[in-house]
Amino acid sequence: MIILVGPPGALAPEVAAELSARTGWEYGDTQGLIDSLATPEGIDSYTEENMRAIEHEVALAALGDLEPGAHRILALGSGCLGNSREDSQFADVRARLATLREGGAHVVHLTASLKVLSHRNGLDGPRLAAVASPRRIFFTQLSTRSPLYEAASDLTIDTSDRNAGEVALDVVGRVS
Repeated sequence: MIILVGPPGALAPEVAAELSARTGWEYGDTQGLIDSLATPEGIDSYTEENMRAIEHEVALAALGDLEPGAHRILALGSGCLGNSREDSQFADVRARLATLREGGAHVVHLTASLKVLSHRNGLDGPRLAAVASPRRIFFTQLSTRSPLYEAASDLTIDTSDRNAGEVALDVVGRVS
């Protein structure tokens, strides 16, 4: 079993799909599941509190469906481990992930340089004067969530200069 974690733009869903194609294992993507639950108004119509509750439930359900030793791949959304170690709302998700890891699941932290992550998330274009800066929010989330990804994973792979297929080959080579 391979579980991918990391910030937006680290290519977790794309790498999960590539891993599935290379191994024949079924894969899931919590962000895809969350997007499929969106109302006709779209995910942007949800409050932060509603989004966190949905992300928590989807992550817990996806991890709950996994059994140690299963031939499955899961890409966890960037907020599925919570926003910090003190984020008690996601403590059960982190505990379930730790249990799977102890049972033999390979948890891989995908990351990239700040420049690449900013580009992949469309944050490197012209800035608008706004009260809630998307860049500031992203950078804050990145700095508080990165320790969670590192603590939960067996290895870290930088995706900065590689595509999803190249990263998938690296993952397969390192967890086999």
